[in-house]
Amino acid sequence: MNITFTICSSNYLSQALSLKMSYLKHNKDAEFYIILADKKPEFIKDESIVEVENIGIIAEVFSTLLKEYNIIEFNTAIKPFAFDFLVKSRKPNNIVYLDPDILVYQSFDKLFNELEGNNFMLTPHILNPIKNKAIYHLLLATINTGTYNLGFLGLNINETTIGFIEWWKSHLTHYGHNRILEGQFYDQKVMNLVPAFYEKVLITRNSGRNIAEWNFHERSLSKKDEKYYVNSDLLEFFHFSGVKITSYEDNLGLNKLIRLADSVELKVLIENYISENKLNHYEKLRTIPCAYQLQPNIHRASKKEVYIYKIKKWLSSKK
Repeated sequence: MNITFTICSSNYLSQALSLKMSYLKHNKDAEFYIILADKKPEFIKDESIVEVENIGIIAEVFSTLLKEYNIIEFNTAIKPFAFDFLVKSRKPNNIVYLDPDILVYQSFDKLFNELEGNNFMLTPHILNPIKNKAIYHLLLATINTGTYNLGFLGLNINETTIGFIEWWKSHLTHYGHNRILEGQFYDQKVMNLVPAFYEKVLITRNSGRNIAEWNFHERSLSKKDEKYYVNSDLLEFFHFSGVKITSYEDNLGLNKLIRLADSVELKVLIENYISENKLNHYEKLRTIPCAYQLQPNIHRASKKEVYIYKIKKWLSSKK
C-alpha cells in the first residue's frame, strides 16, 4: 500500500484540497491525507483531514514546537511526526509527501515503482549548472537553502527510514527555523546530508517532477495528445510556489521568473491552478488565523511586529 499526504494550516486548505482532487483524479482508490497544523474550520467536512493534535506528538514536544516556531516553521517541523503517524497507523510500503501548492497530472505508479528498492527519493531544485548571470541567484539560493526541495519527499518504509524518521523528529523539534547562517532552513537544509548518511538514496532527474519557478529556466513545457511534457518527460507534478491566486497577468507583472518562462502552456496551468483554488473556498480560507499561538514570522512581518516581538523576547529573558 502507498500513501500520499500534505501538510497545511487552515489558510492553505484550498491549496491542499486542490492537490488532493488532482492526485485522486490520476490515482484512483489511492489514500491521500491532509495533516492540518491547525483546527479544522467547521464548514470543511473533508474526512481525509487529520488535525495535528491527533497524530501522536507527545505533549512536551508539541509544546516545544509551538514555542519555537512561526507558522511556516511549525508546518514544516511536524513533517517527520506526520510520517511517523502514517507509518504506525496505516503501515504502508511507501509514503510520499507533497507541498499543498502542488497539482498532480499523472499516475504515481511509475514513481512508486522507482521508490521500491530504494530508501529515499529526492528532487533537486536544479539539475544543471547555471551560467546566466541574470538568474545566477537561483544557484546561490540552492546552496543556501538546500540542494533538494522538500516540497516532495518519498520514503520506502523500512528499518532504515523508520530510524531516519525518529532522528528527524528529534532534529526538527529544535532546529527547523529559517536561520540560514545557523545551518537551518526549515525541514529542508538538513536533507543535504541524507545521501551521505544513508544508502539507496534515489535523486530523481525526471524533469516532470517538481517543476517550479526555480527551475523554469531548464524545463520547457509542451503539450501533445492532451498530455503535458517537461522537456521529454511527462509532467507528473507541478509546484506552484510563488504563484499568486489572482490572475496570470498579475503573476506576469510580479514574478520575473514566470515572465521569463511565459508560454501558452504555463498560462493554462497557472490559470487552472487559480480556478481550482477559488472553487475550493480560497477567499474564505485564506484569512483564517491559525488556532495556535505561534511565534511571529519575522521574515515576513512588518518592522513594527518584529520590534514588538524582539522586545517581548528580551523582557521574557529577564524574568
